[in-house]
Amino acid sequence: MICQSCQKLQATLHQLDVVYDDDGHAQVKATDFCHVCAKKAGLPVPKAASFPKIISMLSKAFLPQSGPGPATPTASEPQEDLSCPDCGWTLRDLRQTSRLGCPNDYEVFADYVGEMLERLHGHEEHVDWREDNLLDQLNAELETAVKKEDYESAARIRDRIQELESGPELGA
Repeated sequence: MICQSCQKLQATLHQLDVVYDDDGHAQVKATDFCHVCAKKAGLPVPKAASFPKIISMLSKAFLPQSGPGPATPTASEPQEDLSCPDCGWTLRDLRQTSRLGCPNDYEVFADYVGEMLERLHGHEEHVDWREDNLLDQLNAELETAVKKEDYESAARIRDRIQELESGPELGA
């Protein structure tokens, strides 16, 4: 939505004015302002918290703050108070949510990201799901080609499947 005042910037503040006419009927007038025009109009423009800080605050508000479970670090852990200087995300937050608060968290919690990936996916290495889907698709095409007795196409598809299965990366 574009600012109705300057017609240039994205509207970020939406003002609703309710005006009652002589008969007592309410009429609502909506106006959309960008932050610059809102300030010029004398409207209060709230400062928005950064996204990582919002996520951190919400997670801390809704997550249980204590209790037993595998996601809760023990008192004997040497870095239980480890936290990100940028967003305030803690090791405890990471373990409870399996989420990071900001890009800096990859470095701050580098020793624990592998553990988290192993727990979530069963492995730490990235598995390219596109390759599996492509192999499934090629196998279906191979089956169709064989049923149609189109052996030249079947041979090409078979070679492509073998190439993908033996190669370390997804072919083009």
